[in-house]
Amino acid sequence: MAQDIRELLKNDLSVPTEGLKPNHEARFNARLDENFGTQAKAKAEGYLWMKIAAVLVVLIAVTGLLLNNPFVATTPQQPTEVNTIASTTATKVQLSDFSPEYKQIEDRYLASIHMELAQLNVTDDNKAVVDAFMGQLEELNQEYDRLNEDLVEAGVNNQNIQALVDNLQFRLDLLLKLKEKLNELQESQFNEIKTNTI
Repeated sequence: MAQDIRELLKNDLSVPTEGLKPNHEARFNARLDENFGTQAKAKAEGYLWMKIAAVLVVLIAVTGLLLNNPFVATTPQQPTEVNTIASTTATKVQLSDFSPEYKQIEDRYLASIHMELAQLNVTDDNKAVVDAFMGQLEELNQEYDRLNEDLVEAGVNNQNIQALVDNLQFRLDLLLKLKEKLNELQESQFNEIKTNTI
């Protein structure tokens, strides 16, 4: 039953042996163009419009992003002369100017400080205590500004950075102590009222 396929094809008369007719490829392409040419051209034109539309969408999106980018300066900056002596005292440098890690630390402390300040409940009874703590807080703020000036003059070093971080920590600790003191005052006033009413 096993037969050689090559022998079968040689003996088969229905298979043409002379090869392809001349101009076979040209006739084949002509038939393709005749049957499918208009559809292919229409598809190509449709794709062309889609490509143009896609490019326009991308250009509009990129332009919108660049125009609304907060990191791009929107106002042209005028060149100014800098007095180096005045700039060291007038420039306020913060930890965030030196490293993203320092920015994160400074932002965390400052946010905590502002949150604690916002939560303070100042009344006539505790105003003297709050004023005393605020005086100490102002001294720490002035010390922070002085440390910033030292940082500008001396440059970045671990000692200055640690002093700035410690100052932020002291300010936060001071506010937490103030909050505890206010809670103690409030509890003592509550206890006085409670004992007076009993």
